Amino acid sequence: MKIMKHISILSLICGLGLFLSSCNWEQDVAPVQTFDGVANMTIAELLEYHTIGSTNSFDSIPAGTIISGIVVSSDEHGNCYKFINIEDGTAGIQIKIDNSTLFHKYPVGQRVFVKCDGLVLGDYFKLPQLGMWENGSMQGIPSAKVSKYIFCDGLPINMDEAFTPLVLNSIPEADNIPTTYYNRLVKLENATFIEGGAATYCQPNAATSHDIRMADSSTITMRTSNYADFINEMLPVGTGTVYGILTRYNNYVQIVIRGLEDVQDFVAPQQTQTIFSVNYATAFDNGWIHGSNWSVMSNSSFTGFFYNGSSADGSWLISPAIDLSNVTDPAFSFTHRTPQGFNAQKTMCFYTDHYTGDVNTTLWIPLTLSATEGTNTFVNEHFDLPAGAQSEDFRFAFKTMGDNVQWAINNITITGLAK
Repeated sequence: MKIMKHISILSLICGLGLFLSSCNWEQDVAPVQTFDGVANMTIAELLEYHTIGSTNSFDSIPAGTIISGIVVSSDEHGNCYKFINIEDGTAGIQIKIDNSTLFHKYPVGQRVFVKCDGLVLGDYFKLPQLGMWENGSMQGIPSAKVSKYIFCDGLPINMDEAFTPLVLNSIPEADNIPTTYYNRLVKLENATFIEGGAATYCQPNAATSHDIRMADSSTITMRTSNYADFINEMLPVGTGTVYGILTRYNNYVQIVIRGLEDVQDFVAPQQTQTIFSVNYATAFDNGWIHGSNWSVMSNSSFTGFFYNGSSADGSWLISPAIDLSNVTDPAFSFTHRTPQGFNAQKTMCFYTDHYTGDVNTTLWIPLTLSATEGTNTFVNEHFDLPAGAQSEDFRFAFKTMGDNVQWAINNITITGLAK
């Protein structure tokens, strides 16, 4: 019995060895598909055979017509349903196909050839389409017949390296956009979602539109299917780049993104920050330099600096040092009031990027005040400071000259964006 058992095991090992030796363990690789022919018409030439806007109609295509183009749409994320878009550098066209999973066979970057015999040309609410005409409307090419019309050729190209989309910085009226632009991959630069941070890409039960504002304030509508797999993601805040297929619906210009990877490089706007403000109650103990007759006034109607006096040589109120070296777009503002009958030439405001410790040797840059003679109400002053003011030792100062001067100043702030 032991001998028979050993023979059985040996036979099994030998049989397994013969089986393994007969197997080819190299991975099977599908042959690269090629098309034995050439395109004899550009997509732009094809579009000439149809009048956009024709209702419930189609136009025939000359016999033997072959077009070619690169696939630029994708239904991988559910937002492009039963169609592919191709373009050839002259124009783009949407090809309707009765299949909801096309991205495996027709990936983005794949070159295809299309034999147009048996197909018709029309439009869906002014968006050009290629398909089949049945029962009074444009229909998709049946999945079982698609191989009769569409042929892949070669491997998909690297879209980042070998393809340049149309770049749009402004959105004209729909009729002012060439028909050859529609159904093509476009790149929207300096784009902002108007509802960024406040809405998701799509509502769960219906396709949803969101407007995108361009830098020149023109807008385009992004249309998203509720079957897309990113509908619950929030629209980004700020400005960035949006890629997608340019479409239209009657007189509305639209873009359809293929997935979240089409929304790139969004940067939220920086929020203006208060860099410096004044605690008037402790100001004179916190680095402020002041001459005679300057004080802090605080009552039910006013809290701030107040000057009341006379000075032939000038009386100064100088701020402590403020570090603006890490601030962009600094702005200096304050509110002030002069009494009735006061000569506005006797109130002055300056700034410096380096205080020497002596008002007379410091280089002061004057700021022109808007207060006028006879003013007895508060005036708001605002100054956008130049880049040269962005030092580690920025200071501003107020100066009075003359007899019987009264000057009330408060709401002093410096704002800017942190680098």
